[in-house]
Amino acid sequence: MRITSWKILLLLSTILLGCFSQEGARSPLPGRVGPQGEVLVVCSDGVWSRAVGDSLLNILNKPYAVLPQMHTETYEPMFDVVHKNRQDFNKFWKPHRNIIDVEIADRVDTQEASVVFYKEKYSKGQVYIVAKGRTELEVAEAIAQRSSEMLSLFHDVEVKRTTYVTGASVDEVIKREIGEAWGFDILVPKGSYAVRVDTAFTWIVRQLTRFRGSDNHDVQEAFFIHCEPYLGEWQFSLDHLLNRRDELTKEFVNGPTKGSYMKVERRMIPSYEEILFKGEFASEIRGLWRMENDFMGGPFYSLTFYDKPHKRLVTVEGYAYAPYFDKRQYMREVEGIVKSVSPFTSLLIDDKASAVDEPVTIE
Repeated sequence: MRITSWKILLLLSTILLGCFSQEGARSPLPGRVGPQGEVLVVCSDGVWSRAVGDSLLNILNKPYAVLPQMHTETYEPMFDVVHKNRQDFNKFWKPHRNIIDVEIADRVDTQEASVVFYKEKYSKGQVYIVAKGRTELEVAEAIAQRSSEMLSLFHDVEVKRTTYVTGASVDEVIKREIGEAWGFDILVPKGSYAVRVDTAFTWIVRQLTRFRGSDNHDVQEAFFIHCEPYLGEWQFSLDHLLNRRDELTKEFVNGPTKGSYMKVERRMIPSYEEILFKGEFASEIRGLWRMENDFMGGPFYSLTFYDKPHKRLVTVEGYAYAPYFDKRQYMREVEGIVKSVSPFTSLLIDDKASAVDEPVTIE
């Protein structure tokens, strides 16, 4: 059979195009590296030792909100900071999970100091921030002006990353029980057990074992769900939410010794913030709990939102008990699980199959 010249040309073009697209296509980004809660700063030693370095350390080393050690010399910072010179910023460091790249130069694009947020420059899910300007002082001021955004972004992304990991191994049985009782979709990590699941009070416990020194130690992450009929905005107040929490934990959350029960530690005032959660008004509380008539204690995170279809105020909260370990990592995991909650109505509206999203979304 005769093959016409145009068919030969088409065949050759297809072969060449296939070869080009394989060789010329962008390689998939590698996975991010670096431990949870770490931020890498890239700049010269001189820049790091002066105003810019001081500004970044003041921002990133702030105490993590409401942990037991936050007012002592051994407090846990929001982030651990690592500094590298540009000549040491090689292929090993470029995929790091969180990077702040500082450029001091007199160029056309640095005449006005700026701080710009990027995603996934060198690795999947990476947060990459470029701070640049003509002088160190201008860059330090620009960083300070956007410090709140920077902290919020790094924290929110770290929380989402823990949620993504948790979502890979979920206890579907307990998750389904909660869904049937509450009409919610929420992540329940493998290894959890249900103390009770009902609309009066739901309590889920995740027991972990961590090694330190020469011994294994218990770590506990646990979660509550409870609600009340919505009567007015006053129910979102800090006092009301804390008092209600104490009423419920006194009734349902007993400690290991007779007569012990969980309550809010009032000697350290909890933090309170009004936020948008899934597009709706909500409040979040970070505080400390203790066992009355016992010696246990630790931090908790609480989220309260209005469930409009059922005209109720819903609170989902979690706490950590890890007496031999730092708490920051566990509290980010707790916050991620709490924030994974989605009423089924929201899931239908958003057409989502899961409450877990791959990070990172940065505008």
